[in-house]
Amino acid sequence: MKKGKIKHQIKGEELVEQAKKIMKKEGSKGWELAKETMLNQDVHSLQLQEAINYIMLQYKPDFFRPAIISLCSKTVDGVSEAAISCGASLVLLGRAIGIHDDIIDNLKRRNKRYTVFGKFGKENALILSDILFFKGFKLLARIIELGVPQQKFTEIYNTIDCIWFEQSESEVLEVQSRGKTEITPRSCLTKIRMRASEMEATTRIGGILGGGSKKEVDALGRYGRFLGIASILRDELIDMLELDMLKHRIERESLPLPLIYALIDPSVRSKLFLLISIKRPKMTDLQAISKVVEEAGGLDYVVKLINRTIRTSRSHVVAFGNKNKELDLIASSIMI
Repeated sequence: MKKGKIKHQIKGEELVEQAKKIMKKEGSKGWELAKETMLNQDVHSLQLQEAINYIMLQYKPDFFRPAIISLCSKTVDGVSEAAISCGASLVLLGRAIGIHDDIIDNLKRRNKRYTVFGKFGKENALILSDILFFKGFKLLARIIELGVPQQKFTEIYNTIDCIWFEQSESEVLEVQSRGKTEITPRSCLTKIRMRASEMEATTRIGGILGGGSKKEVDALGRYGRFLGIASILRDELIDMLELDMLKHRIERESLPLPLIYALIDPSVRSKLFLLISIKRPKMTDLQAISKVVEEAGGLDYVVKLINRTIRTSRSHVVAFGNKNKELDLIASSIMI
């Protein structure tokens, strides 16, 4: 599959637009609650206020997390105001974790926009992440006031606790993988599967809030795990195609999966090794890396993985019948 065709498909799928509309419809209340929680805080520090405004107003709205909770809740016939508060909680917790990730990766710009770390510095970024954590857990505790039984709240809390630990372990593996060329695709996929724990937790929480049976919650959890894996694989592919991100991945993070796959090919390994060893690579060097990886089948390998993973994800919600329609469309929108 040609690189240009992949880029076109990633950016132009009609399904993506349909999925975005569903997520905005289902997740807007959760996002608005998260935004209001932060923006309505009485703040005396001008710099802190600017940082809060930046992460809540300049970053893209996060409809995804609250939408997934809402849809999973509806899939098991549950509709609850608590899903809105829980979705808002995960928005804030997700942004807190995102700040930490940017600091760990020394990522000061993403998609041509400064990260909180890049704009306000490490210290202010960490302070803001602390606030996001506290506010996120406060919103989570609010679901008890909205009628969620203590047993169900404990189940949700334990789910978050488990994924947080798995996420942290994946970050350790990420740090250990930095700059290493001997990493295998299998070890990279292990790390990606661990990172996908957040998505599994989100779908499980939706099922728990909706009053789903253990079998239903487990099915939604498996759907979420594979959906998360596919989403991360898609990011791995995009990072290979966007040369600025490719440069940052080579210099500061672990290598993208398509590049790791190409490095196992003895016929191109030495050439790739020389290219990624250049201390200050130019755009022409990065283009050369991308071309070699494409010719070695690295892009095709990840595309096939994404599509296979999405098919697996969709298979876990087939039993819900027509109630899984929107979840199925969201998963399908990731296929390439």
